[in-house]
Amino acid sequence: MSDPIKRRADGSIDTAHYMRRGRMARSQAAHDMACSVFPKQSSQTVPARSWVLPLAVISIAALFLPYMV
Repeated sequence: MSDPIKRRADGSIDTAHYMRRGRMARSQAAHDMACSVFPKQSSQTVPARSWVLPLAVISIAALFLPYMV
């Protein structure tokens, strides 16, 4: 880091600034890793697993339905 250390008005190091930068860097790294695992689909292709979400919703509803009646 060649930037000068960011300080608060009282002269102490601005730790909140560096924690925020660290969280953003970790978030970006996680996003980059997820993008490398799941390739981007083109808008013209139909997802191969379009049935997974409806099946999950129906399964969860069937599990909790006896408790809701």
